[in-house]
Amino acid sequence: MEHVAISPRQIGDALVLTLPNVVSEVSPGLLARTLAAAVVPTATLVVLDLRGVGLVSVHTARTLIAFAGGCAARGVECVLVPDPASTAVSVVLDVIDPNGAVPRFGTLDQALAGHAGTTPPVTRPLGSVVDRRSFADTDLKVLQKLLSTSYAPMRIGCAAGRAQVRLTRLAAGEISVDELDVGFGMTYDVGPMGRVCLVDVESGAVADHLVRGQREPEAFGPGELFSFAPPDLPVSGRISNARARVTLLTPDLFSQVTGHDRGFRLLSHRPFDAVAGGRLRAAITHVRDTVLAASDADLLLVSTANRYLAATVLRTFPNTVLSPPGAADEHDAHLQTLRRAMAFIESNADRDISAADIATAACVTVRAVQLSFRRHLGTTPMAYLRRVRLDGARTELQASDPGASTVTRIGARWGFSRASTFAAQYRVAYGETPSRTLRDDT
Repeated sequence: MEHVAISPRQIGDALVLTLPNVVSEVSPGLLARTLAAAVVPTATLVVLDLRGVGLVSVHTARTLIAFAGGCAARGVECVLVPDPASTAVSVVLDVIDPNGAVPRFGTLDQALAGHAGTTPPVTRPLGSVVDRRSFADTDLKVLQKLLSTSYAPMRIGCAAGRAQVRLTRLAAGEISVDELDVGFGMTYDVGPMGRVCLVDVESGAVADHLVRGQREPEAFGPGELFSFAPPDLPVSGRISNARARVTLLTPDLFSQVTGHDRGFRLLSHRPFDAVAGGRLRAAITHVRDTVLAASDADLLLVSTANRYLAATVLRTFPNTVLSPPGAADEHDAHLQTLRRAMAFIESNADRDISAADIATAACVTVRAVQLSFRRHLGTTPMAYLRRVRLDGARTELQASDPGASTVTRIGARWGFSRASTFAAQYRVAYGETPSRTLRDDT
């Protein structure tokens, strides 16, 4: 049976939870339950001691950051103490928590002595994995600091009008979606952001936009969706009284979707065409309004939405990772690959798994797995995963008490973010609605 031993130690009103080196080998769900069970009501500070952990997976890091968010929602501060010698742990934490919402310390003594007041307040509903933040100010120096914290180190100036900026952010996992309102003419000089940044201009204008190495500046107006800059390059320009939606995604997220370790890069600032841009705009709106804005979003739901959004970006902009299957992929797309992939999916459908996870379990590339499903079953790995999750949801519906459970909760637990979509797919698969199954399992 899967098990993880977490050693608790109380020091005054602080609770230190020491995690074992094998923490990444257990499921996120079990880790989350074990951490929650270890917390005592009297603790005002929880320290996650990772000094004995040499490597954490992305899924484990997400669980730790989400646990810290749950602590914050209850008024309990949570901080991390990673092994200073483990660059791998720090890198993964940087990817999952790029803005440092959860404080990190080099030693246990520093964590116990210096935790108070290290980060701005974060508002999270109980049990949510979503950060909700907002700020508004008119002081140019304050705005420069706040924008630098939110995006990347930058210098801003007032080209015209009275400085005024308002930002509202919803962030979870490896994405964030901001509503940004710049109410004056603002010049900017921004350092590398380390993330893919997409800007959808609602009103106003972005002008003199110049990425380092680019010959000519560009301009973007209302209705235009564009890539702000490559993650590793600085950019400068001017924003004039603009309202825009700003979406940030970590580069690692695209590796999860494609299974490619090689560097990901968009090859153009602009989408393939207006149709592709509209599809991405709709996807961002759905993820923000249906998933991130939900009070009961969980890790599986958020992670699925993250990858869905990344996959849509890949279909919207020219990029370096999409290519036809190679000869090795054709060779590997045999029945044994299919069997290994199906076994992994069926054993892990209730967990946060990606196309890359399935390919790793099958010991081939993502393209080979996709080709094996298409060749032998006439479907895709993710479509098969969706059907297995539907079966899991059906089993749970049949076993649940209608007075204690709801269709929406059960659907969300199996990765279906939209109740109407879940109901429609369920009806196609089983010839009845999920609510009927919940009321009558005969």
